[in-house]
Amino acid sequence: MRSHYLTLTAAILLASAPGLLGQSHQPKDRAPADGAAPFAQPKTPPQFFPLSQVRPGLTGIGRTIFVGNHVQQFQVHILGVLKNALAPKQDVILARLSGGPLAQTGVVAGMSGSPVYIDGKLVGAVALAFPFSKEPLAGITPIQEMLAVVPKRQGKPAQGPQQGEIPRLAPFKLVSASVARQQTLRLIPETPLSEGLMPVVEKLFPSSSPAGPFTGMQLPLHFGGFSSQAMDAYAPLFERLGFEPMQGGILSAGESAAPIPGGPQPGSMISLMLVRGDLNMNVDCTVTLREGNNLYACGHRFMMTGPAEIPFAQASVLTVVPSLASSFKVDAPGPLVGTIRQDRFGAIYGVVGEQAPTIPVHIEVKSTLHRREDYHFQIIQQSFLSPLLLNLSVVSALTSTERAVGPSTFRIRGAIRLADGESVNLDNVISGDAATANMVGGDVSMPLTYLLESNFPHMKIEGVDLRITSSDQKHVATLQQVWSSQPEVRPGDHIILTGLLRTPSGKTLTEQIPVVIPASTTDKMISLVVGSGTALNMVENRLAPLVAGPRNLHQLVYALNRMRRDNRLYVLVMSPQQSLTLQGEEYPSPPPSLIQTFLANPAVSTGFMFSGTSVIGDFETPPTLYSIQGMKTLQLKVNTSGV
Repeated sequence: MRSHYLTLTAAILLASAPGLLGQSHQPKDRAPADGAAPFAQPKTPPQFFPLSQVRPGLTGIGRTIFVGNHVQQFQVHILGVLKNALAPKQDVILARLSGGPLAQTGVVAGMSGSPVYIDGKLVGAVALAFPFSKEPLAGITPIQEMLAVVPKRQGKPAQGPQQGEIPRLAPFKLVSASVARQQTLRLIPETPLSEGLMPVVEKLFPSSSPAGPFTGMQLPLHFGGFSSQAMDAYAPLFERLGFEPMQGGILSAGESAAPIPGGPQPGSMISLMLVRGDLNMNVDCTVTLREGNNLYACGHRFMMTGPAEIPFAQASVLTVVPSLASSFKVDAPGPLVGTIRQDRFGAIYGVVGEQAPTIPVHIEVKSTLHRREDYHFQIIQQSFLSPLLLNLSVVSALTSTERAVGPSTFRIRGAIRLADGESVNLDNVISGDAATANMVGGDVSMPLTYLLESNFPHMKIEGVDLRITSSDQKHVATLQQVWSSQPEVRPGDHIILTGLLRTPSGKTLTEQIPVVIPASTTDKMISLVVGSGTALNMVENRLAPLVAGPRNLHQLVYALNRMRRDNRLYVLVMSPQQSLTLQGEEYPSPPPSLIQTFLANPAVSTGFMFSGTSVIGDFETPPTLYSIQGMKTLQLKVNTSGV
C-alpha cells in the first residue's frame, strides 16, 4: 500500500465532513458553476465522430466530474492518432487536456471513460495517461472500439460457458475407494487449502512494468473496513490487475451519497461495488455513453473477464487529490443502479435497472478479547474475484482483533449454502506461529473457488456463514505412534486403530479409528497409512492420476464435503494389487477379461489408467480440537486361509 494515499485520505476525511453525509460541495442555493451541466436524459440519438476524420489540431470538449454531482467541461486539443498502439487494430487518439484543475493535477485517476466530443459528436473516451507527465496528456479510446464490446449493443449479452470443468485456479483430483461395498468420493486439492489462491494468482499476473510510454489509467480501488495488514498483503496483486488501492473508510460506505437526479449520464461517475456492507470495496470510473438503459464506461477493461455480472452504483466526487505520481478522485458511492454485463479490452458495458446476483456473507468471530464480532456484507458472484474477496474479508475480520505474530489457533465452522438446498460444510482447526489468519482465509475460500469455477448450470451461491473461534495458544498435535487391536487380520474383520498424539507442551492424546478390512481382500499383506488430512492428500496426489472432473453439481458437493481437513485423523487401507481408474472411479483388481475388453475398444482405451497400488479402504475420526500433523504406516498380515 502506498503510504501517501493513506495520509491524504485521512486528511480528506477531516476536511470533508459535510460530504460524508451525502452533501455535495455545490451549494444548494446556487446555480451550477461554469461548465457544469445538470443530468438529463438525451432526447436525440448520439452522433459519433469518425476516427478516419480525426486530425492534429482539432479541438473539442470533454465531460467529467471534478467535485459533487455536476458534470463539468474540460478542453481537448487533438495531437494525432497512434495506429495499433496497444494491440492489433487498437488505435489511440493522443490529446492534450486543459481546464478545471487539470493544470495542477494532470490526468486524474477516475477520469477513465470521460467522453470527448468534436463538433458536438462523440469521438471517444479518456482512457490512457503518461506516468509522471508534467502535462495533462491523455490517450483517447475511439468510440467505435467501445461499442464493439458486445455482439449486440442492445439487450442482455450471452453468458459464459455452462459445462462442468476442472477449475483453472484450483486444480484437484477426484479419487474414490470402496468402503463397505460402496464407492466413496473425495476431492483432493493439489496444494494445501491453507496456501490459498495467492501463489496461483501471482503466477497468472506476474509483476511487470508498462511496455510503452503510456499505460491504461489505473482504476481507483477504495477499501472500507479492511485491515491495513490485509490490504498491505493484497495491494501488489491489485496493482498488477490495474487498480490503485486506497483506504477510504467511511467514503466507501455507499449509503452516505445522495442519489443523482436522472441516473448515470455521460461524464458522471459510477462505482463497481465488489463488496458492500460492513466491509466495502468499490472501483470507480466515468460514464462515456448512455443509450436508453445501455451504458458504456471506462474506455478500457476492468479486468477483461468478458461476460460479467457486477453491480454498480452512482457516485459523488468529494474532491480531487493532486499527486506527483497519479492524482485521483475521492468519491462516495450511492445506491445501486445497474449491472455491468461485459468487461472487454476497450470498455465496460452495463444495463441500468438490472440487478446482479451477489453472495451474502456472515462472519461471526469469537475473539480472544472475550467478545463477539459479527460482520454482514455481500460480495459479487464471479469465479476469479469472489474467492479472493472472501479470503481478504476473512483475513481483515480476524486481524482487526487477533494477533498477527505469535501462537494462535482458529476453530472454523460454517457452510457455503447453495440455492438448491445443498451446502458445503466447513469444519477445520488451523494453528500457527505467524500469519495464521491468512491460512484461515485460504481454507474457507478455496471450496468457493471449486464451486464457482465448475460452471454447472443453475449453480448459485445462496450465502456463506462462518463461525470462527480464536485462541492465543497453539493447539497442535503430532502423530507419534499407531497400533492395531489385532496383529493379524482376516478379510471382513473389524479392527480398531489407535493413534498416539503429542502436543508441544508434552500432553498425550489418543484417537481410535474403527477400520473394516474389505471382505474381497486377497493379498497376504496390507498397509494402513494413518495421518492428517494434508499428509494423506499428498499420498493420494502421488498415487492417483488426474481424472475427469465431477459429472454434476451434486457429485461436486459430495466430494467437497469429504475433503480432508487437519482436525482429524484419516486412514487409507492399501494393497499392492493392480487397480483401474475409469471416469474418476477406482476399481481394485480388475479381471483380465475386463481389461482386454477395454483395450479392444479405441474409444475406451484412452479413458482409463492403471496403478500398481490400490486404495481399498478410507476411514476417518470425528473432528478434534487440534490441528493434527504427521503420518505413520502400519503393515498387517492378512490370513486368507479358509476364505
